[in-house]
Amino acid sequence: MAMTATERQQHFLELAAAHAEDFKPRVAQHDRENSFPFENVAAMKTSGYTNMTVPAELGGGGANLLDLVLAQERLARGDGPTAVAINMHIFNVWVRADLWHLGDEKQRPFLAASARDRLILSSGTSDPRMNTVIGFAGLNDTTRRAEKVAGGYQVNGRAGFGTLCACADFLEETAHYDDPQKGPLCLFFSLPAKTPGIKIQNNWDSLSIRASASHDIVWENVFVPEESVTARPARTWDTYNNVFVSWFMTSVSACYLGIAQAARDYAFNWVRDRIQLPFDRPVSHYPGNQFLAAEMEVGLRAARATLVQTASALSEPALRANPSLMDILACKHFVTETAVSVVDKAMRIAGGAALSRSGPLEQMYRDIRAAIIHPLAGYDTLGLLGKLAFGIPPDTMPRWV
Repeated sequence: MAMTATERQQHFLELAAAHAEDFKPRVAQHDRENSFPFENVAAMKTSGYTNMTVPAELGGGGANLLDLVLAQERLARGDGPTAVAINMHIFNVWVRADLWHLGDEKQRPFLAASARDRLILSSGTSDPRMNTVIGFAGLNDTTRRAEKVAGGYQVNGRAGFGTLCACADFLEETAHYDDPQKGPLCLFFSLPAKTPGIKIQNNWDSLSIRASASHDIVWENVFVPEESVTARPARTWDTYNNVFVSWFMTSVSACYLGIAQAARDYAFNWVRDRIQLPFDRPVSHYPGNQFLAAEMEVGLRAARATLVQTASALSEPALRANPSLMDILACKHFVTETAVSVVDKAMRIAGGAALSRSGPLEQMYRDIRAAIIHPLAGYDTLGLLGKLAFGIPPDTMPRWV
């Protein structure tokens, strides 16, 4: 029997909470060992969590954007790196679901197979050799190259941030192709992870989200069948981009908000119980800590309200196909920057103990740094927001170029 919206939301929140408590004791171990939590992914596949965004009519959970945002924040409170990692699968599946809802029948076989076989999709399109704004993390253009061959294309190049590639059944990728008639195209495709010529580098050794297995992936003379390819004009903004940013920027922000909430909870519990001589009351009574706590509470509430409002306004595929880019960019920037600020304040409240690896704050401090790296981020976001505010086309070059 189909669940109501409220029942569905509660169902996935309960799943997220259960997984968070299960994964939490292993977070530090995976961070120290730089190991991938295969057991976490297996648990989420078994529970149906990884299928939450497959349409219900194709056998999935039928979650909407708000369901995903709330569930991912809850999961991240227990295990931030796992939440960020599995998010790259979950939101990409729903991007395909939106495209299917909008009439792209090429997406149906994968979505149905994903629900039936609990497939995991990894998407590593980032290209550090291409400007992030122009190439939009490899989705709009890339230095990876495709050449036309009989029956399809041959692809060569390197991709970064292939999150989840350690356990992926399919890898999603893009490549630039100069079509003799249509001009520069950005080809979008996915292939089985064990396709000949795909080489996972096992080189992820990072400051943040170490357990995400975001390795580089080399594509060496990889054959991509014609029927697997969706061709889009290079360096253009279209429905695919709109759907992508609607899902990605809200859901990944939720993960980092969850890490910030976990840091707040730990720091508050720490100061409630700690007494320093000659005083006879906990350090939660210190005015400085109270001011920090107040700023954290305001920030978390404002960030959560912004995130929920933005996700709620993108409830239908048609709305995500033509969203307010200003709203989405502002939401992602505000939520992630606030999350970083909250964790930094938690470090200040806990003091020197926060630096010790015996507690979780040291890792949370490192993990939250990734929030300001996910594109679009920092001044790239502010620059684009400023152009939108002034009514300047987003692809207009800076005045000094």
